[in-house]
Amino acid sequence: MSNLRIKHPTKQLIGNITLPASKSICNRVMVLNKVLSSNTVIQNISTADDCVIMQHALQQTQGSVDVKNAGTCMRFLTAYYATTPNIDVILQGSERMHNRPIGALVNALIQLGADIDYIDKDGFPPLRIKGKNLHGGIVSVDASTSSQFVSALMLVAPNFKNGLSIQLGKHTVSKPYINLTSDLLKQFGVDVTIQEDVVIKPYQNQTAPDTFFIEPDWSAAAFWYQFLALAKEGDITLNKLTSNSAQGDAIIANYMERFGISTQYNSQGALLTKNNNYLENACYDMLNYPDMVPAMAVLMCALNIPCTFINVAHLEAKESKRLTALCTELGKCGFDITQNGSELHINKIVKENLIKPTSFNTYQDHRMAMALAPLALLFDDVLINDIEVVAKSYPHFWDDMRKVGFEITTES
Repeated sequence: MSNLRIKHPTKQLIGNITLPASKSICNRVMVLNKVLSSNTVIQNISTADDCVIMQHALQQTQGSVDVKNAGTCMRFLTAYYATTPNIDVILQGSERMHNRPIGALVNALIQLGADIDYIDKDGFPPLRIKGKNLHGGIVSVDASTSSQFVSALMLVAPNFKNGLSIQLGKHTVSKPYINLTSDLLKQFGVDVTIQEDVVIKPYQNQTAPDTFFIEPDWSAAAFWYQFLALAKEGDITLNKLTSNSAQGDAIIANYMERFGISTQYNSQGALLTKNNNYLENACYDMLNYPDMVPAMAVLMCALNIPCTFINVAHLEAKESKRLTALCTELGKCGFDITQNGSELHINKIVKENLIKPTSFNTYQDHRMAMALAPLALLFDDVLINDIEVVAKSYPHFWDDMRKVGFEITTES
């Protein structure tokens, strides 16, 4: 594991950044291409670890499949393998993955007739899966931990003879990702409706696109808004990023308008400009936008703006226990940040009491590493541990930081 010392001599950020392709879109499109047996040419495939793992796993039909810490791959592949005949695999991952619940998805698939067994403890990977044709029907899904349980079923449903009606629970999280899955299904010619339930009809019309371009990742854009909000001045262009995205995390542009960053769209992409207009306090419901919490929580602490994030309990089931990790790492600095049930609270502090920590831990979590890096603009420098974790979603993150003037050196 490598550690990086990060600093910026001027704290003025100017440059053009090409974000990674959206891994959320990329993984969905790759699964759809297999499920529908379409020949769509996927352009701008993400090089993120999660997408590389998915590409390889979709080619496997026998033996052991290790998705490491890729939660999307675990959920989507569980549904794909279970509904594809002649597959016999053991689907496993990292130690952390084996402690992330998957019972709601497995239960739904078993209701539909799938052949899945738990190898270790009920409700958690690893799984033994024998694939077969399923007819579909009506199924209930508890998506209070992850919307990916719903998306996984949606992606395989077009092959069901009777289609699929998914009854959603009352506390479904991250609904924009369900809408994203629906949007992609429609682009591939699948008949989908979402009201109280999600209804998918059998795939009949061969209308999949000849080519499909994977747009830039709005989730990754959040860190550049964070950088600019903490800089002395500057502007950054995020190439090819557009306002008409189906990605729910595009909401970060609206959020950040309130914290000094405006967004203008042109032929090149999104131009982010700093204007220093800050709110005095804030409260955000993050039920549908959990991936925005690390960047925004770090930023609220750094700007010393009191803030409450509600409906965030499901962040404890991510790549790390993110609420716990945020409280631990930001607490090192003297920030007043606490978790209370499903809420995360940030209170104003006396800035003179801030402490630069010896280093920041990343908890094998890509978003923790990227969210903490901008604190180099608050302190003289910061040391980030285990920096390879960004490969999960944004392999060239550190290189992009250098493009806007950060000095980054490796330390043992």
